[in-house]
Amino acid sequence: MSEQIESKNRDGSLHAASFTQQATSGRGSALNVDSYNADAPAAVVRGAGDLLDLRDANGTTVYSVTQDGTASISGTTLARTAQVDVFTSSGTWTKPTGARLVEIHLVGAGAGGGSGRRGAAGSIRCGGGGGCGGALFRHAYAASHIASSVSVTVGAGGSGGAAQTTNDTNGSVGSSGGATSFGLYARVGAAGGGGAGTGASGTGGVTGVGTTSGGTGGAASTTGGSGVAGNPGVGPGAGGGSGGGITSGDSASSGGLGGGNAGNQNGTAGVVGGATPTTPTDSTAGSGFGGGGGGGGAASITAAAQTGANGALYGGGGGGGGASLNGFASGAGGNGADGIAIIVTHF
Repeated sequence: MSEQIESKNRDGSLHAASFTQQATSGRGSALNVDSYNADAPAAVVRGAGDLLDLRDANGTTVYSVTQDGTASISGTTLARTAQVDVFTSSGTWTKPTGARLVEIHLVGAGAGGGSGRRGAAGSIRCGGGGGCGGALFRHAYAASHIASSVSVTVGAGGSGGAAQTTNDTNGSVGSSGGATSFGLYARVGAAGGGGAGTGASGTGGVTGVGTTSGGTGGAASTTGGSGVAGNPGVGPGAGGGSGGGITSGDSASSGGLGGGNAGNQNGTAGVVGGATPTTPTDSTAGSGFGGGGGGGGAASITAAAQTGANGALYGGGGGGGGASLNGFASGAGGNGADGIAIIVTHF
């Protein structure tokens, strides 16, 4: 059905339509719009200038709406709801019209844990070090200094070091966690992977740059003892626990706890001949909270050693793998968790 009333005006000095209420009292209106169609708006306003300009009896503007949706009452701009853009994978951010302040929240990816050493009886065999958690970056910039389109890179979690299947051989280093960045404006550096289990060490992964450092990974006992807990991350990702080692007296040891996050979630440690290490519960999807670190795997002299557990979202480090006796595979390192980028625009 076509419009019942149509008014066009090509004279810029006149209104396309004008309604005047002559009465000075009473409840009648100059214009009243009633619509009973639930599928369409009651009124549509299109314009090349301000969309709405409501004035009092003296002609003073009391309420206005501009092209970009900015509303003002008596000259005071009304606050708009912030726009939140969440990136769990790489993409492109587009600056919204009317943006005034851009807040950037980045969490880097967690690193993988190192695998344990495989060695002869009577020697020290260390577990793999825990992977470091992803660092955190938080800062706000005036929107006028940010380009209209910005590339966003979300770091991928590092892989754990592979299990050692060759006798008298050190473990493998875990891969670094990927960096997360917002163009050239903000970046967190790569988290370091857990060190390989050797006959003397299994270093914990170290943090990349950020406004808050990620939780470093637990370092393995240098005497083949129990694994060490990863460091916590309240905001950034937490570090993974180190793997258990084997002493020169051929005593196998349990792994270390993963580091806790803001929700006190951490991976449990592997137990010799018993429970395997666990991955903590992921942080709420899209929240940007740092994840807990994976638990370290236990060593073994009677079977393959335990694999370290994976880190949790976002940015949790993987646990280190346990050491083993020749003839049995050492434990692989757990994987680090992916990072996240959250861009909040204020108007």
